[in-house]
Amino acid sequence: MKVDIEITTNVYPEPFVTVAIMEEKDGIISYKWCEKRTPEEKESLYELILDLKRSRATVKRSGNIRSEMEFAAGEETLGAIDTFYGLIPVKIHTEYLNMPSVMSGVFEMKYTLSSGAGGEDELIKNVFSLKRLLQNQNC
Repeated sequence: MKVDIEITTNVYPEPFVTVAIMEEKDGIISYKWCEKRTPEEKESLYELILDLKRSRATVKRSGNIRSEMEFAAGEETLGAIDTFYGLIPVKIHTEYLNMPSVMSGVFEMKYTLSSGAGGEDELIKNVFSLKRLLQNQNC
């Protein structure tokens, strides 16, 4: 089903509101949306997969920059970002994941990405949230 969502991230100063395709089945919620934040940027397709039973989130990005990363609270996982300059392996340390529930439809996570053999080259610290909007924001 199509739903309106609002994405907030430390990477950009303003929240991003768009339409997503949402599917929910057997404890898995997935959202798919397209994102283009600046005129210079090419459009990317994102998929966020929330595994409520395992408390894990997977983010897939396709377009000019491709990536697949898995997030698990309190754990370090591995991911990769495929850019114009080549493949960048990253270590992901997820501080927390707040999964959507009956009480709140918001998904939020806080994580750090780092690269390098020892993970010493910090790329980004981020708090990311996705909120399903209950009414059309374009009215």
